[in-house]
Amino acid sequence: MNLCTCIQAESGGMPAVSPRTQPERNGLVPIDESPFIGETPQNSLQTWLTPNPHFYVRNHFSTPADIPSSWNLVIDGHVDQTLDLSLEDLRCLPKQTLPITMECAGNNRSDLQPKVPGNPFQSGAVSTAIWGGVPLSCVLERAGIREGAKEVLFEGLDSGEPEPGHQEMTYLRSLPTEVATHPQTLLAIEMNGETLSVEHGYPVRLIVPGWYGMASVKWLRRICVLEESYSGFFQTDRYIIENEDGTVDPVAQIKVKSLISWPNQGESLESTSYNVTGLAWSGFAHIASVEVSDDGGETWGDAELVGPRHRFAWQQWNFSWTPSRKGHNTLICRAVDEDGNVQPMETAWNRLGYIINGVKPVCVNVA
Repeated sequence: MNLCTCIQAESGGMPAVSPRTQPERNGLVPIDESPFIGETPQNSLQTWLTPNPHFYVRNHFSTPADIPSSWNLVIDGHVDQTLDLSLEDLRCLPKQTLPITMECAGNNRSDLQPKVPGNPFQSGAVSTAIWGGVPLSCVLERAGIREGAKEVLFEGLDSGEPEPGHQEMTYLRSLPTEVATHPQTLLAIEMNGETLSVEHGYPVRLIVPGWYGMASVKWLRRICVLEESYSGFFQTDRYIIENEDGTVDPVAQIKVKSLISWPNQGESLESTSYNVTGLAWSGFAHIASVEVSDDGGETWGDAELVGPRHRFAWQQWNFSWTPSRKGHNTLICRAVDEDGNVQPMETAWNRLGYIINGVKPVCVNVA
């Protein structure tokens, strides 16, 4: 199976330069400027924790210009009592720290053929941090969720037109009550031991382990418990997969996926042995195995899982590879999680460009 997408693959050559040609700004590879969107550079996909300046940024609207010093978080709706919490109130509640991998639902969108609209991410709209904050369940218990609650709605301080001509709105997303009350769903106030920066949601953001990043609402201002399902632009118009039979599936948990972090695309190598490295993750379960192939998936070799092993954080892996031929070589990897979910060879194309988790080839030239 030929998975190579190099321009000169037919002649055995390699592209003269890496396809990632945009300059880095503030540690990120910029994708858009208004609002700013940037992805993690390749060299930061080779470490288990992503440095804060290299953690990808995905905003739907511009960063809030004025975050009031008197900021407060309102919890209301179908609850026994409305809460009005300051940042200091949250700091006084029990704290939890968790390593969590976050991936944008549109990561690798540039790989889709035919092309689709949206931010043309390569592989860098995924990062891992140790998030610190208060379990959301702790706050919801204090408010008292009433019987019959179905979802919990989260509203950010950011606002704008989601598309030209659409009315202005704040960013709003909901979660099923059972996900909102999961003991590891966090109201995060820290990131890798530092106070949240504004671009990552200061003063407080939601962190939903195992879900694509659109669920982790930034700049929280209100949490509302609902008796019915929420319908809104970022819930039912976007972050959906439209099936051929006319049904629609919401984008939710992260699908099993892996990437090769070294060697880089277009690398020139000598004819000797190498340690191929990479990362694998899944929103459903621990990674069980990673396999690597250099013949289009005809044969596979088992990679070694290394480094920290946490339920909601990516898994590092190594693979000892000795090229069997000179010239153009294409490496691919695929992951399997402990629930038996297997990374597909190809992504199911969809018009909005979500859940791109097919194998990602890396082409190198062996002298």
